[in-house]
Amino acid sequence: MFVHCEQHGAVARLTLDSPGKQNALSVAMWRALREQLDRLASRDDVQVIVLAGAGGHFAAGADIAEFPQHRFDLDSGRHYHLQLIAPALAAIRAAPQPVLAAIQGSCVGGGFEIASVCDLRIAETGSRLGAPVGKLGFPLALPELAPVLRLLGPALTADLLLTGRLLSAEEALGAGVVQRVAGAGELNKVVQQVVDAVLAGSPLAARLNKRNLRMLVEQGGHYSDQQLADSFGFFTSSDYAEGMAAFLARRPPRFTGR
Repeated sequence: MFVHCEQHGAVARLTLDSPGKQNALSVAMWRALREQLDRLASRDDVQVIVLAGAGGHFAAGADIAEFPQHRFDLDSGRHYHLQLIAPALAAIRAAPQPVLAAIQGSCVGGGFEIASVCDLRIAETGSRLGAPVGKLGFPLALPELAPVLRLLGPALTADLLLTGRLLSAEEALGAGVVQRVAGAGELNKVVQQVVDAVLAGSPLAARLNKRNLRMLVEQGGHYSDQQLADSFGFFTSSDYAEGMAAFLARRPPRFTGR
């Protein structure tokens, strides 16, 4: 059971890999996911992070087979959710680079929680998305419910949690849960198209847009005077100067992310 990391140019790809379990996330995988995101967050040469699963699935939740050892009473349950899952999800949200979820097959439970904190989600037709944890006898922990609620809104969140039903890729697109649906066998192609579109822009602008979006969502659309002042710092950046110069010269920009 692993979280593989490959880097090709400015793109880092993290692959969840738990053979025979539809990439159900073990304790070790939750820890590795956080460690990999923390490491990539400091890399200036990484402009986009893609999260995917091996073997035709994104992730089928947490590895329930480990619950008797790691999640068996109040104290161990609090530790499992607050010290393992919550920090991994927070690391995805905190990464300065855009994080894209490449979804196929099962994207349920913990896998759906991971996808919910990514910036962009692309699902292959045939995917199933949701969090039917009520069928297992427990609710979503509050740190895991909050990003799902922000993404889905209260009505759809209630529907999925109370009924346990799963969304198809097409339903998820219609509800705004995913931004693209790829045809069968087309996921990598569509992911690459989106990655290329992100890479065509300024890395600095991408990071600032992610930061500002996250800030406004978390603060209910409000911002402080200091945050407003800080938001105009881009005017002194090399990317801003290059973007303007390239536009006026009618040439492709050569952004540096600074």
